[in-house]
Amino acid sequence: MNTSFLDYKVFVPGESAEQQQKLKGKHTKGLLLLFVSHEQQAELLDFLKKILLAVQFDLEEDTAYLDFNATAAINVASLAAINASKTVICFGFPLPQLGFHFEIPNYYPFKHQGTTYLFVDDLLTIYEERQAGGKKLSGALWKCLQEMFK
Repeated sequence: MNTSFLDYKVFVPGESAEQQQKLKGKHTKGLLLLFVSHEQQAELLDFLKKILLAVQFDLEEDTAYLDFNATAAINVASLAAINASKTVICFGFPLPQLGFHFEIPNYYPFKHQGTTYLFVDDLLTIYEERQAGGKKLSGALWKCLQEMFK
């Protein structure tokens, strides 16, 4: 008997209602952002604000955002549905940790149950690469944002 289909990690997504309470921002344009908490959070938020301004989004007005522990599980689809999010960008989380059990490459926007999702590298990784003069990750993110918000 082949049981390889049972050989996968199981993540139990966190409670969406609890996480909804922790959301920041007014969410006026239906964009939900999820990213890992880091010690340099203030610098990362400034970096994120600049990225969003380039596509005419204000972090506090136009988005809802949540930063949380890198190992925390979250049911992103449920959180997006509760908040009527049109678009969700997740920085640095493996898909199973977010409640998805299928493979989607990073920097590839896709639609699932009426919501567009984009999974990208950790915001700190993108920030550090940019600070070092690199543009591979930030360039890939920029192309996706242009495609999603044109």
